[in-house]
Amino acid sequence: MRKHSSTQASEGLSDSRKDIRRLIRTGFFIVVSLWVMFALIIGVKTTPTPDMSPTLKLGDKVIYSRVDKKPIAKDVIVLRKDGDEFISRVVAIPGDTVEITEEGNLIVNGNLIVDEKISTPTYPALEKQSYPVTLGTKEYFVLGDNRLNSVDSRYFGIVKANEIKGTLIMVIRLYNF
Repeated sequence: MRKHSSTQASEGLSDSRKDIRRLIRTGFFIVVSLWVMFALIIGVKTTPTPDMSPTLKLGDKVIYSRVDKKPIAKDVIVLRKDGDEFISRVVAIPGDTVEITEEGNLIVNGNLIVDEKISTPTYPALEKQSYPVTLGTKEYFVLGDNRLNSVDSRYFGIVKANEIKGTLIMVIRLYNF
């Protein structure tokens, strides 16, 4: 009888070792998968400035796709320009012609762009960018939603496709609205 119970104990010990190995393999797989996902597919950035207010608030966490680097007009993107990272809205894509008037109007391809989320005029940055500007292939024009207080294409110029880090997927707001 003793032999029988010791066999059961060793089998139980063997099963628990298998369970531990399985747990370690599963944990390793999860860690590697998360690393791949956040290193190559998904990016996370904290909104550093009020440039995109009211859409994004200072401190919001932005989840963006590193894979989607061909935005369309109205997409919000994360970009790197001259060593700094920005979050801005695409207002014009390759081939578009952009004009910003002294009266504060945004005109793309001859059409006045009116966005109900934008409550302030879009003034040009004097002596920074001349208008109209026609975008070449792989060039984008971006503006922050906070048009009176935003560093965007009016200041740093056209955004090249290789300067785009990704397109916004989701916003996480960690504080009261």
